[in-house]
Amino acid sequence: MKKYKVIIWGLGNVGRAALRMCMEKESLELVGVLDVDPNKVGKDAGEIFDFGRAGVLVSNDMDKVFSMDADVILNYTPLIRDEKGEFTPSAMSIIKALGYKKNVITTIPLYYSHVTTPELFKLIDDAAKENGVTYLPSGLLPGAYASYIPMVMSGIMGRVDKIVVESGEDDQHNFSSWVKVFGYGMDPKIFPNEKLKAGIVSYYSSGVYEMGDVLGFKFTELRTSHEVFTAPIDLHPIFGEVKAGTICGHRFEMTGVVNGEEKVTLRYVHKICDDKVKEPRISDKIHIEGCPSSLDIEIQGMMPLDESYVTSAAPTVNIIPSVVNAAPGFKQAMELAVVRPIH
Repeated sequence: MKKYKVIIWGLGNVGRAALRMCMEKESLELVGVLDVDPNKVGKDAGEIFDFGRAGVLVSNDMDKVFSMDADVILNYTPLIRDEKGEFTPSAMSIIKALGYKKNVITTIPLYYSHVTTPELFKLIDDAAKENGVTYLPSGLLPGAYASYIPMVMSGIMGRVDKIVVESGEDDQHNFSSWVKVFGYGMDPKIFPNEKLKAGIVSYYSSGVYEMGDVLGFKFTELRTSHEVFTAPIDLHPIFGEVKAGTICGHRFEMTGVVNGEEKVTLRYVHKICDDKVKEPRISDKIHIEGCPSSLDIEIQGMMPLDESYVTSAAPTVNIIPSVVNAAPGFKQAMELAVVRPIH
């Protein structure tokens, strides 16, 4: 059995889940871990999270780690935007990693970029091909749940006329720094709703475009909406009290339209304290219309609170063999062999 040598870049929530998978799977060998957190640097990666000894110390030396003998870098660093709100800084860091002749798999949403950010697609694609390696964006949304799973399920349809994907997450136990963009606990009258909407659309709409392309829909417009919800009672997420009347949730909708007809919709909820406040409702459902008339799939546990981000990490880990053996360049998961669990 071939062992794939892995570097993990970023030990946040997703990196934590990926680390455990790399320690548990016989076909993977963890050879390096890169992080900038001074509380993690110099410590055994596994012992930081009480996973047992991993045998690899966390380093903050990028050149040292990326120069190691490895098949793939799993990149779980935070998304970084430039002054225009674009993903250029994150793209540059990915290009640097590719320059070490390492395959790169990431949850950063530089996803379906030949449609959404073609200039960044070319930069990454050229760098990967020049170095003889592969770049693959994966993850949950966009990625596994927002495009991959719906398209696999569409394969049992004789015809697809419309698809709606619904999902969401409860951030009440989420201590990630990016949670603050949702303004939980803020006065909705002063919150920058349009700025948040623009960011979410740029993040998630690539999944809409990918599903549309696979299904052969040529969108004439992309419709977007954003609803803000306020707390009916005082709430107590991990990051502090959220008073009644302040922001406790958001519902975003992105729809690809063909000549006025809605074809592909992604509906996503960010909220806190779903156990106390039911609106907006979180549903993990896929609805497909066509022939047969409709197909409805419900998947429970997509964003589990007890195993934070494991469903985001797992697609990036399980697809390692396909990426390592793929032709060089910028790839999407649907271009590769079907993702299956590895041992």
